[in-house]
Amino acid sequence: MIVDIYLRKSRSDEELEKTLGNGETLARHRKALLRYAKENGFTILNIHEELVSGEELFFRPAMLATLKDVESGACDGVLVMDIQRLGRGDMEEQGLILKAFKKSNTKIITPKKIYDLNDEFDEEYSEFEAFMSRKEYKMINRRMQRGRINSVEEGNYIATRPPYGYDILRIDKNTRTLTPNAEQAEVVKMIFNWYINENMGCSKIANELNQLGIKSYTGVKWEKSTITNFIKNPIYIGKVVWKKKCIRKSKEYGKKRDTYTRPVDEWIVCNGKHEAIIEESIYQKAQEILAQKYHVPYQLQNGITNPLAGIVICGICGCKMIQRPVINKDSRIMCPKNCGQKSNKFITVEALLIDKLENYYSNMLLSAKKTPHKRDATKSLLIEKNIISLENELKKLEQQKVKTFDLLEQGVYEIDTFTERTNYILGKINQINSSILESKKHLKEIDLAFTTNQDYIINLRSVLDAYKKIDSPSDKNLLIKLVLDKVVYNKSHDAKADDFKIALHPKIQCPTFHAIAQKLEAP
Repeated sequence: MIVDIYLRKSRSDEELEKTLGNGETLARHRKALLRYAKENGFTILNIHEELVSGEELFFRPAMLATLKDVESGACDGVLVMDIQRLGRGDMEEQGLILKAFKKSNTKIITPKKIYDLNDEFDEEYSEFEAFMSRKEYKMINRRMQRGRINSVEEGNYIATRPPYGYDILRIDKNTRTLTPNAEQAEVVKMIFNWYINENMGCSKIANELNQLGIKSYTGVKWEKSTITNFIKNPIYIGKVVWKKKCIRKSKEYGKKRDTYTRPVDEWIVCNGKHEAIIEESIYQKAQEILAQKYHVPYQLQNGITNPLAGIVICGICGCKMIQRPVINKDSRIMCPKNCGQKSNKFITVEALLIDKLENYYSNMLLSAKKTPHKRDATKSLLIEKNIISLENELKKLEQQKVKTFDLLEQGVYEIDTFTERTNYILGKINQINSSILESKKHLKEIDLAFTTNQDYIINLRSVLDAYKKIDSPSDKNLLIKLVLDKVVYNKSHDAKADDFKIALHPKIQCPTFHAIAQKLEAP
């Protein structure tokens, strides 16, 4: 059985290390688990040591590395001192860990018990232990949160980064507050003055600050949302706010966290120890103006009104472009960011997009007729021979792995040498397995390439015909997303009306589509 070893300290272990010395706990656990692995004939793939305790899964690199091995099927089990070491965060986090083990049929191995989560009894027992572990974690976390709330109620500022207009001021060990930043504080006052006395909206204020060359907190350009947050923030009238934002792990691929604002009645707002920058009467006046300007987002009232919503991307900043209605004129497509991208009539952009798709369809159809599908027999034969050669090499490596294990039992290899040698052999095995899979995939692609192109041609024709017949923007949007991943829009600053460029990116990686697109769009 191929296993990972996962080592992690508990809070009680940290207390014990104050007596034994730093690192002693993990060393003792490592020795015990290596002995257990040797007694049971396990092959050790990796040893992952966690140097933190009680943190979220996101901040535990060793656990993430272990889960990567689990999800990829690289190991048959994970050897750990006890099941609680895997994690005791919230139910969602524990569920993710246990689900990864169950889905990949990976065992959780402890010196006391081996857990097979596809066994009903083991699954229930592991869930019970996870529940008890989570209960202990929540008690500890509750005490920590209570301490933070007490500090806020005393008027301390406990957030990591100071708001724009202030710097952090530490008075003593228990007092952490803010002090006005002279330069930034003047900008804050100017923003409120423009908003209240000069009737400037948030977008106009952001543009004005950018034109004046005033840097934002992070150095990027000012945006409407930043100014809106300034107007809403009670920190500028001497208040401290806690539990305003809720941050959660994101379920969206490639995105680490999701942040949303809690309802106002859940906020903890207290009098701070810091000096106010804005008078309360000015702040309240700003809130009244802001409330009068609020309206329900149009898409929530009327549904999707832009058939190209989420498809057209700004070629300068990468932001998704929007359709902006204009009174008594054609609506325009524009970038919501102040990146310098010029807008254009929406109807013209839509017409060019459909025209390009029609051209692609005609050329793809012509290409398919000129080049009928023929299986590349020579190339396929070479790939098949390569697969046989790789499989023979794989058999030799499996024999080497057995021999390495025999050397361990005979005492020729120490544990460290055995692990190093095993990892090398396993690395070669994984590399060859990957090469075999890649070769088989390539072999399959040779046969499917023509079919893929033909399917795309048929789908594209159906989408184009339906798009011209229906009127619903939301239905058109669904149709266009079937064949296109995105459309990149560019229009130079000195360009005349309707002098713009769009580059189409297909929904699938279709070689014929890309080749035709490059040919048609070449100057």
